[in-house]
Amino acid sequence: MPRDDWLAGQARNFTALRGRRVDRWTGVEMALWEDVAGSGPRFADPDIPCLQLYWLRACLDDGSEVEIDTYQDDDGFGLRGRSSDNSHDGGRWDGIYRWRSFPELPTGPIEHVAVFLDQHFLAEVHFRIGAWPLALVAGELEETHEGGLLFQRLDESVLAFTDLVALDRTPWNTARQIRHVGF
Repeated sequence: MPRDDWLAGQARNFTALRGRRVDRWTGVEMALWEDVAGSGPRFADPDIPCLQLYWLRACLDDGSEVEIDTYQDDDGFGLRGRSSDNSHDGGRWDGIYRWRSFPELPTGPIEHVAVFLDQHFLAEVHFRIGAWPLALVAGELEETHEGGLLFQRLDESVLAFTDLVALDRTPWNTARQIRHVGF
């Protein structure tokens, strides 16, 4: 299948969520730091404006579920949305990964969905759920030798932002050059 057709299908998967209702979010969170001073992985920091996720599942009010993760295409990663097949449920999640619910992400009716490309990747999906924003970005937080974090775009995790100003102010490794798509 040609890339443009596949991207159009993915964009439709996300925009088809408009008008649906999210009851809860679950998934696998990835640690920001692997080992902090010998005390194990660290998953949160008040200065980091997003969650770093291996994958995310939207549990809808009709009992269906949509899984959001990333796909790889040659030189980078983009977002992918599909009906959940529960294939991730059988995994054992420990160490730098942990399965959990995400009550900090907005629930309710999905009132708006916008899909954005960066280069030839489905880079971001923005939702308005009730009155609250949720932006999902293909990216990853890379730990530096000095203990800091670099915000990498078009990488293999899903970064979830509930503050769009924080998303705009994030110091990405490459310029954020998104364009809205309406396949």
